[in-house]
Amino acid sequence: MDYVLPNELVDGMIIAGGKKSTVSIKNLLLRGFYSGSILGLAVVLALTVAAQTKLPFLGSVLFPFGFASIVLFGMELVTGNFALLPMAVWAGKSTWGATFRNWTWVWIGNFLGTLAVAVIMMLSLKSAGAAPADAAWAGDWNAVAATIIKLNKANVIGKYEALGGTGFFLAFLRGVVANWLVCLGVTMALVSKSVPGKILACWLPITAFQTLGMEHIVVNQFLHTAGPLLGSGVPFSKVIIWNFIPVTAGNIVGGMVFIGMLFYSTHRTKISNVLPTEHDEKLERELAAELGAR
Repeated sequence: MDYVLPNELVDGMIIAGGKKSTVSIKNLLLRGFYSGSILGLAVVLALTVAAQTKLPFLGSVLFPFGFASIVLFGMELVTGNFALLPMAVWAGKSTWGATFRNWTWVWIGNFLGTLAVAVIMMLSLKSAGAAPADAAWAGDWNAVAATIIKLNKANVIGKYEALGGTGFFLAFLRGVVANWLVCLGVTMALVSKSVPGKILACWLPITAFQTLGMEHIVVNQFLHTAGPLLGSGVPFSKVIIWNFIPVTAGNIVGGMVFIGMLFYSTHRTKISNVLPTEHDEKLERELAAELGAR
């Protein structure tokens, strides 16, 4: 059966969270690098499509391809781990120390991936400025660069720093909503065992977060690193204080509380008391193979 029952889903998420807490630093960095880089490329795709079509929603609809690849390839995205690893801690399968270790190294891996794409795109977008003014591709790419700069200024200085403490809280709050939706996409993808089912299930929540313009730390790692590189003039110290810190905190709450805690509280079962040992081992093997690297 393609559908994974909710209690089996939560049991599998707990197993996966426990296994993820033991992944080596090397693999956390490598898998985190992939996730950060592919989301950076997905952002560029979304902005390019929006510039070409004048339909930002179409860019949001295409953006989830990067997230879908992370799900299918079992890579590491820190925002998804904000939901999974606490569930393993609550079930006694991991510790908070191991959880913070995972979050720290995956955050760094995600940042390194977005940094690599930001540098590559900075070189590409600046080269586009040297093309003839009537070159269509130059116009599109210059529009993408202008949009990144605009977003960098608005989402660090304009929206948050200018409002002081209220702005810091708003960045946090939008981070909560963003990862609520992103972790919903993660969870919906895990409900299906088939590739089409996973892609279809995760697509809409990710489109929703992108369309609503909420704050996702890995997407922001790209936008607010590329912005200064493109000449926005926003100091990176302000990026960290007014965006990265509150958004990361909001993403933790959004994933851990509104997905991890909610699902754990309502669907948690003690496998050993419900299923025969043989079935328990089979379930663990199946779900570990599917979820273990994520």
